[in-house]
Amino acid sequence: MKRLVLAAAVTTLSGVAMASTVIGLSLEDQARLATQVVVGEVLTLEGVDHPENGLETAVTVRVIRSLKGDVSPGGTVTFHTRSGELDGEISTAVGEAVFRPGQRTLVFVESIDGRLYNLGLSYGVFDVREDDRGRISVVRAIQDGLDIVGDGPGDGPFSLEEIAARVAYTRKNPRFDHPMVREAFGEGR
Repeated sequence: MKRLVLAAAVTTLSGVAMASTVIGLSLEDQARLATQVVVGEVLTLEGVDHPENGLETAVTVRVIRSLKGDVSPGGTVTFHTRSGELDGEISTAVGEAVFRPGQRTLVFVESIDGRLYNLGLSYGVFDVREDDRGRISVVRAIQDGLDIVGDGPGDGPFSLEEIAARVAYTRKNPRFDHPMVREAFGEGR
């Protein structure tokens, strides 16, 4: 199976990670790569020790709105971050998204070898905001140490309806925008 590596740690000679790098993809390419795109509220965080990947956090979100995927509003989706804490041991992936219970978020979720992860560290995660009139917007939740290479769509704010329309567009237009993604995955999916 071909897999495009979208994130990589940049290290010093001592081996300590100083930054992580992701490709600046269009929102459409992020949606094409994602198996699910959901807006929801973080319910729980659980540290897990994955035999190959090490410490991770299982993030469970109650879905408020599904933009892509088979989970209905009121249902839950659980995905993993590449950072975790378990039994007093902590592992941190530089630039990874940070979640907290009660947080409202929009997440692009990808499947890697059958396991769900937020796409592109914190690049595929958005904070959900509501103004005084009840209008919803989202802003990327980019964390310190995440470098974005290339011309992505910016950090926002984006209206939730704009994101929904761009995700819907990909159903009829599956061709990847980014040449590296096209090379790794073909014309689209």
